[in-house]
Amino acid sequence: MAAPPATSVRDVVDYELLFDCVHCGLCLEACPTYAVTRAEMDSPRGRIYLMKALAEGRLQLEDDAARHLDLCLGCRGCETACPSGVHYGQLIERARAFVEENYSRSVPQRTRRTLINAIFPYPARLRAG
Repeated sequence: MAAPPATSVRDVVDYELLFDCVHCGLCLEACPTYAVTRAEMDSPRGRIYLMKALAEGRLQLEDDAARHLDLCLGCRGCETACPSGVHYGQLIERARAFVEENYSRSVPQRTRRTLINAIFPYPARLRAG
């Protein structure tokens, strides 16, 4: 397995799991976000690159990085398409926890996230409208 860089690795994800991905791209078409945006950073492969850069300290957690991680639906469709058995669900869950702990969202962003989390997980609340 690849060794972490000489500098300290931030606790973004389980660093060793990042190296399960061989960057073949078979996950791309299984990702609904990538299917819509066609942006590499909105694909599982792109997010893995992003998580690695965050963990190694080569990238700061700013608006763009948080947005790319936030756009993942967490459907884990990429896991079934992956021939290498990447545990993407584990990676994205840890990365999201890192974002929540280390990224300061604006008031409109916090308000939107609160509304989404209060309405969408509850089908009865969706029917009320």
